[in-house]
Amino acid sequence: MLAHTHARCGASDSEAAIVLLHGFLGDRRDVEPLRQKLGALADCISLDLPGHGDSAWMPTIDAGTSAVDAALATLEALCPPPARLLLVGYSMGGRVALQLAARLPPPRLAGLVILSGSPGLDDGALREARLSRDVALAARLRAMTPPHFDEWLRREWYRAALWGGRLQEHPSFERMLLRRTDGAQPRDRAASLERESVGRQPSCWPWLEAPPAPVLYVAGEEDEAYCKVATRLAEHSGVAEPVERRLVRVAVLPAAGHALLLEASAPVAEICHAFASQVLPPPLVPAPPPLSEGVRIQARGPEGVDALSARLLPFRLPLTAPLPLARGPPVTERAGVLLLVEGMAADGRAVRGLGEVCPLPGFHSESLDEAAAQLRSVAHRLQGALLPFAVARLDGSMSAWLAAACDRPSKLASGPLLPSVRCALEMACLHLLAQAANTSIAQLVCCARRAPYQSHVRINGLLARGEASSLEAAADAARAAVDSARPSSRACASGPAVKHAAARMRTWKVKVGGGDPAADGRRIGKLLLGCTALGARLRLDANQAWSREQAATFCEAMQTEWEAGCAALCPEHQRGDGAGAVSAPAPRWPPPALDFCEEPLMARLHAQLPALHAQYGLRHAIDEGALPAAAEALERLAASCATSGSDGASARGGEAFRALQERLGDASCAGLILKPTLAGGLEVSARLADEASRLGKPTVLTSAFESGVAHAHVRAHPAGASGEVRLADGFAASRLRCLRPSSGGRALRTASQRTSVCKATRSRRPLRRRWMATLWTCQGCRLRLMRPRRGYGL
Repeated sequence: MLAHTHARCGASDSEAAIVLLHGFLGDRRDVEPLRQKLGALADCISLDLPGHGDSAWMPTIDAGTSAVDAALATLEALCPPPARLLLVGYSMGGRVALQLAARLPPPRLAGLVILSGSPGLDDGALREARLSRDVALAARLRAMTPPHFDEWLRREWYRAALWGGRLQEHPSFERMLLRRTDGAQPRDRAASLERESVGRQPSCWPWLEAPPAPVLYVAGEEDEAYCKVATRLAEHSGVAEPVERRLVRVAVLPAAGHALLLEASAPVAEICHAFASQVLPPPLVPAPPPLSEGVRIQARGPEGVDALSARLLPFRLPLTAPLPLARGPPVTERAGVLLLVEGMAADGRAVRGLGEVCPLPGFHSESLDEAAAQLRSVAHRLQGALLPFAVARLDGSMSAWLAAACDRPSKLASGPLLPSVRCALEMACLHLLAQAANTSIAQLVCCARRAPYQSHVRINGLLARGEASSLEAAADAARAAVDSARPSSRACASGPAVKHAAARMRTWKVKVGGGDPAADGRRIGKLLLGCTALGARLRLDANQAWSREQAATFCEAMQTEWEAGCAALCPEHQRGDGAGAVSAPAPRWPPPALDFCEEPLMARLHAQLPALHAQYGLRHAIDEGALPAAAEALERLAASCATSGSDGASARGGEAFRALQERLGDASCAGLILKPTLAGGLEVSARLADEASRLGKPTVLTSAFESGVAHAHVRAHPAGASGEVRLADGFAASRLRCLRPSSGGRALRTASQRTSVCKATRSRRPLRRRWMATLWTCQGCRLRLMRPRRGYGL
């Protein structure tokens, strides 16, 4: 199955679905404006075609599978008959959509929209010539490293005549280019170019002469080749017929070239919306389930003796190596408690939900003993309560339900709910509801919030302070390849050791600070060279370690190392050589590979962050701990969630949001970093992420080195499921380096004895139905739950 985004129009399966297909070199983020416009008409499914986006990193997709076959198999699984499909494709995606339409049974096809796509070539000689050109271009792509790929896009590909003459002047061009080079491996694009070449495509002109469903063809007037296609279609569409009766309709947009989704995004969305409104049935949006529908939390016990429906299952995860943190001594193990809640679904099935409490010393204000004690005092209050499905909206309903279940508004005998305890309760409740609904946690939450569901999320690699990595090896390999002056040197940066890392990570998070800023800067400059060689991206985390002067020293050293490395990698004798050569890229600062630095300055100096950005180009990200009086502000936000319900106006005007708005509103801020277990739970972090999205800033979710239970919930968090802003490389997950069995096998046991990092793309699999089943952490380490220690059961 291809990686996809599935946005449901209603709470149940729709009678129709709109399928959105991107073009060559793109991914499903390109069609996000279209999805947002068409989402009110029907379910929308955006696919990453083979060799593109997240699908390029999925080993389950055969390299020889055509885009048409892969898309057809995915649609049969996501939207089986008798649901009707409206296919919308841009450029290469338009060709794929056209071939899909020709293969679908007529009752399944509601309509077809082709945005600057070719129906194929009638002449066999022209097909052979086109195939030869595409094969030659694919050979050039295979010889390119990611830096040369980026420069080829700028200097050659996007200067072709079909794009018009103003594409690179568009304000969104750089953002589009970042999507093209985001983790891109030119060899994947080369394989796709050969496989989906117009020279291999059968001619669909005969099908377009009498299509079984309405067809809309859109082209830009500055795109000469596809304007000819539009003219030919218009000549055969029956000019004498009214437009609404024509099976093939044509639209040519002024002042636009081939990049319709960029240069004419709004007109394209309006035209597609009008067309879809005519060919699709009116959407049936059922009312959300009432509060009375949900899961009854049951009492249980041996021989009829009542016992609580929740149990605490302690675990201990020893680390393979000490983990240095910004605060406190290095961590050698992670200890926590799993919350197991059992209930009864409406159909009589027994269902279970898992949550996790695992405070990180130095970061959480509460200790594990304090959190476990409060969790015990809360658990018995939940017995016999009815958990409604409405709490999955995470709009205040969860906090209101917890307050009612505890008989006090967000207060207990031991004080307000601790952040880790609130998060564990929310995890267990959402898992319980997902089990009752026979779906995954992510699908449950996305359906309840009417948000798009992402089939995959991207996971970062983590380098702690002082750790070496394959990124440094990539920079060394690239320099060695240049020094050897071999003709194939451009491909040498993808050697076996480096290719292994590139196949796993597209984004790396690196800890900096706490040492010599100049040494840190030189190291990051070298890592940036490795990221550039691999097509990866880098995110820094300083944890408020620097003064203004230290940050300046770091930036100057990083820039100096980067520019010196670029000069070494691109000597004059390497410029323009060979049949597949591309002019060596000139170093640009800041490099595209550098995303941001999380909290570079001390808390009292955050007002100087805009000046740091203006001088050195370093953008910053903020986290939940950087807000003034963070603990109190987030506590008040949690209380407002319990009383405001779906109306966020009162919370938005509070102190927590005022501080957030002030920091996020600055142009030098790149986004918000959230740890749900530190922010006060899944609901509070969802509200914070919603506010960041409203201000146009992305949210990056991260963890506090918990087990696979918490990681599974973070992957399902709604902040990873709403378009390009939140799809940007997923959450900055750390490596949980727990690989040895704990002493005595009391808590958790692993299935591997070696360090393993997570895949770059992880499917949002639901948690297993049995709490004794195997769970996966986001690093790919398999953990098995063992028997809990005595004294923690309730």
